[in-house]
Amino acid sequence: MTLFRQIQILITTILIVMLAAVLKINFDNTTEFIRNQMYSNAKNTANSVSLSLSPFTNDTTMMVTMINAMYDGGYYEEIRLTGNDGKDIYRVHQEPKIEGVPAFFVKLVKLETPAADAQISNGWNIAGKLTVKGHPGLSYIQLWDSFKYLCLSFIVIGGIAVAFSHVILKFLLSALVNIRKQAEAIGNNDFMINEKVPRTPELKQVVLAMNQMTGKVQSIYDREIDTLKKYQELLYRDQLTGLYNRKYFVNKLTEYIESESKNSDGEIALISFEGIDRAIAEVGHPNMRPFYDAVAKYMNDNFSSDGCLPSCFNRQELAAIMPALNQEDSAFKINGFIKWAKELIAANDRLADIITVKAGLTSYRYDETTAKVLSKADYALTVAKSMETGDVSRFNDSSNQMVLGKLEWKNMIETALAENRFILTSQAVTSPTGELHQEIFVNLKDENGNIQRAGFFMPMVVNLNLANNLDRYVLEKSVEYLTAKTDSTLAINITDVFLNDRASFSWFRQLLLGSKHLKERITFEISDNAINNNADICLDFAGLIKGLGFTFGVDRFAMSPKSLENLQKLKPNYIKIDYDYLIGSGEDADTAIHSLQTITESLGIKLIATKVENSELKTALENKNIKYFQGRGIADITPLNK
Repeated sequence: MTLFRQIQILITTILIVMLAAVLKINFDNTTEFIRNQMYSNAKNTANSVSLSLSPFTNDTTMMVTMINAMYDGGYYEEIRLTGNDGKDIYRVHQEPKIEGVPAFFVKLVKLETPAADAQISNGWNIAGKLTVKGHPGLSYIQLWDSFKYLCLSFIVIGGIAVAFSHVILKFLLSALVNIRKQAEAIGNNDFMINEKVPRTPELKQVVLAMNQMTGKVQSIYDREIDTLKKYQELLYRDQLTGLYNRKYFVNKLTEYIESESKNSDGEIALISFEGIDRAIAEVGHPNMRPFYDAVAKYMNDNFSSDGCLPSCFNRQELAAIMPALNQEDSAFKINGFIKWAKELIAANDRLADIITVKAGLTSYRYDETTAKVLSKADYALTVAKSMETGDVSRFNDSSNQMVLGKLEWKNMIETALAENRFILTSQAVTSPTGELHQEIFVNLKDENGNIQRAGFFMPMVVNLNLANNLDRYVLEKSVEYLTAKTDSTLAINITDVFLNDRASFSWFRQLLLGSKHLKERITFEISDNAINNNADICLDFAGLIKGLGFTFGVDRFAMSPKSLENLQKLKPNYIKIDYDYLIGSGEDADTAIHSLQTITESLGIKLIATKVENSELKTALENKNIKYFQGRGIADITPLNK
């Protein structure tokens, strides 16, 4: 029960007790007054009649006539004439019938009718005694009218007082409502400042103290974010161009190759500016600044969308990852850059005859290693440098990969869905207390019975607009499994394609509503890349998930400035980050990891290290206070139904 209701009930109770006491006192006083009035009327009547009867003490008939006349003309219960011997000379009586008053009131209120006496005398001779007892009907009517008036006054005054106290309490406690909202926000790891400071000293002190505490937490959070951003700039940014460096490029390429998404296939390019050292020697570093700024701007403008990643390895070599692109599209982008770079060089007379630009292209696939892909790209670039004509060379991959047309791919995927040949596997995430959950992966059993990883089919699934069908398949199978197995918790990846489809999002909402009994045993994951590309949609997704009581996490968290800013907006329950972002040497690395842990702990986010391949790596992470792990060194990927 809220404080407002408690105080309102207390005030109302006190008010009712007070008004009831006043009502009782007034009613008792009115009752006593009416009793006295009844006795006074009976006494006056007895005196008046006794005087009238005094001359006729010897004429009983006349006295009876006069008593009857008085009885018939008044409202009496009884008039009695008794002699000196105490015997009745004459008595007229009627049983009192109370009309115009509810029966319950008559039963509750016992109004005793008083009797008044007067002596009848003729001179010094006392002839008898006259007793008059008034009828209580009129008194009950008068008392009932008085009671109704008191009750009406009670209700009106009580209602006005309760309404007035309600308004006053609302006003006085409005500050507590804001304090409660601020406390709830802090409990939800939201650093909200209460702008409305109440005038009441006690409440004012509370609000100011909470604002001060929230401000300190926010400043700590902001400071740690800035620390991480600076660390990212030093560790993963090229200082000359501001582009990502070779280390980040390799990490991202590895992530794409190992991903269970359309990005598992794509193209990479290595670009070399031949003669750059000579140009720097001749024109100087300051004069080369505009050249590098222009190159960096072009790369950011043309190679930073749809998951593409422009990078700078050194002052001579650039690189770009182009996920989910085919050979024709990647060649078009690189040839466009070569053409633009030649025009930039030709426009500067001091560089025109010194710098040339060459590029090597190759593809990457889900079943290749990062080292192999980079070797292919290096070889293609070496060939391009040796060519007398032409500026771009492609490595001709001779792998025996399956070559299918779009229609064949479509038929294969749809048939696999119909025949339930998509197989769910899982890998456990461990916590200090045991298993946190199992992450779901999807594989395909082809027509020959071979198991294919998601990287084999996901690019075509996305390209053929079948990603939503596969996501629904995975979600439905996972819900079926959890319904049958009551001791498991699953984490299901939701693709950005699925999130961007209104019909699928609506279907997903209905699935959640029908699966609320599983909210403790099912969690959802969205990729960091999907959040960066579709922040608004992911915010809606997070609101839906949390609103229905489910949990969600961010997969493949990249620790980029944009990713760090999104953490406070989304407030996921956990983030998964590759171990190589967490393992570093030197004081700066330790500071960065500490900052990340401070941020996640302040937001109530679990930090899960992934790709942990051996116990030595786990021990190193534990020494850095990492508590949650996933990888082949922790648990193998096994069929879900095993």
